[in-house]
Amino acid sequence: MNSDQESLYDPEAGDESPQALDAANISHTPSTATAHSSNSDGNRNDETTSKDDASVAANDGPYTSPRRRWFILEPAVFLVFLAMYLSGAVYQNQVLYQTCVAVYKYNESDCQPLLGVSRETKEAEEIETRVQPYVARILMARSLLESIIPAFVSLFVGPWSDKFGRRPIILATYTGYLTGCIILTVLAFISTKVVISPWLFLLSSVPSVISGGTCALITGIYCYISDVAKEKARAVRMVLNEASLLAGMMVGNVLSGYVYAATNVVTVFGISALLMLLALLYVVIFVVESLRPDQIHSGSKIREFFRFDLVKDLVHTCFERRPSYDRAIIWLTMITLTIALFTMEGDSNVTYLFFRAKFEWTLKDYTLFNAARIVVQIFGSIFGLIFLRKVLKFSIVSMTMLSLACCVLESTVRATAMYWWELYLGMILGGMRGIMGPMARAILSHVAPPTEVGKIFAFTTSLESLSPLGAAPLYAIVYNATIEFYPGIFNFISAGLYLLCFTLIAVIYSIQKSLGNTAAYQAIGS
Repeated sequence: MNSDQESLYDPEAGDESPQALDAANISHTPSTATAHSSNSDGNRNDETTSKDDASVAANDGPYTSPRRRWFILEPAVFLVFLAMYLSGAVYQNQVLYQTCVAVYKYNESDCQPLLGVSRETKEAEEIETRVQPYVARILMARSLLESIIPAFVSLFVGPWSDKFGRRPIILATYTGYLTGCIILTVLAFISTKVVISPWLFLLSSVPSVISGGTCALITGIYCYISDVAKEKARAVRMVLNEASLLAGMMVGNVLSGYVYAATNVVTVFGISALLMLLALLYVVIFVVESLRPDQIHSGSKIREFFRFDLVKDLVHTCFERRPSYDRAIIWLTMITLTIALFTMEGDSNVTYLFFRAKFEWTLKDYTLFNAARIVVQIFGSIFGLIFLRKVLKFSIVSMTMLSLACCVLESTVRATAMYWWELYLGMILGGMRGIMGPMARAILSHVAPPTEVGKIFAFTTSLESLSPLGAAPLYAIVYNATIEFYPGIFNFISAGLYLLCFTLIAVIYSIQKSLGNTAAYQAIGS
């Protein structure tokens, strides 16, 4: 990983020898239409490019800003997911409490255990059993709100970013998250003074929804990585991005219960807003555009964003005929990612409620479990990359299948768990589930032509963001219908869906093995 050939980033123009520049040019395969591709004069000169020669530098790969290039997004990704998960479980507890006092009209003292700081009494457990179905509907509405509009926005994000750059998309989504955290903090402060409807907390989702939410964020990040990462390092960069995401989730989960117990809900949401601000400042100050100035179009960025012919071109790109089984592989991978996120979204809406109902867990119990789960996933990802991928030479497709098998095992153990320690056993069996998303997207980046990667990523994230439209109602209905006699039965649904994803990737594996004579098939099979 220390050689030029395997470096995670393209070498600095003007900082390397002519031989290094030539090697970089040979090994580099472009990943989007507007970054690194279609340069007819893009061959490296035998001489080192002068830093003040803008015209030559423009043809030497990624754009070098007047300041030092800084193509590292991982710190900002870490901060934004740290903020999300610091407040995530606290948000659910706050909705439980507000529903108890505002909708069901219980006394504040009776509803206090629902905040999750202390163990519940028998009376509190009975109250929560009555309150949880109503809360599940609120969380379902939140999932739907955060899915419908972002799915629509995502259709425009990919083509627009090909013309105007990735950085504006990333800045817009981070600004939306920051605004949402501020609104959440204000609502929490008001709720300490007067009783308010739990539905008002959905207002905190509006800014991020309008800016594209997680859908636009993931599209922007993966397009950015495809711009700046070399072909051989692309899967590694995507896993590193996933690792920073998981690390943010882990730290947020660990700190959430302790910070909440030591302070209050307003402080927790305020800290989340501060972390979002730091993430936004990092992007503003350090992260430069991955496209060169000559690749960025002029004109009204707002008017160009809502051009439906761009969406038409995006859809045509995803459905057009391709050589061999390329179209089948692309669609099988997109469907796999969509079903996997469908399952994750459904799980996330009811898992915390399931742990409380089945095992009587507090917020600290839940956050410590999630933190341990993320640590196991990080180490599982490292093990997969270093030992399985590098030493044993597992292919990208094989790694994807293995991660989905881990998902099946974890969901099955959860569904049959009778004791709390079995949840940790399932966590260990699912240790490599974290590499599924990066490896599946690596398949797309290798099979799709460089000029179409951004559009396919955008269409994929749009499909993914629509998944909660079905996942949230399905899981809420199943959980509410089975809470009295088998609250964990929804995990069987998850296991079945992950098994379906495994089957789809197994079909890709078969195609690759039988038709592995093209460069793309060799890339995903090596």
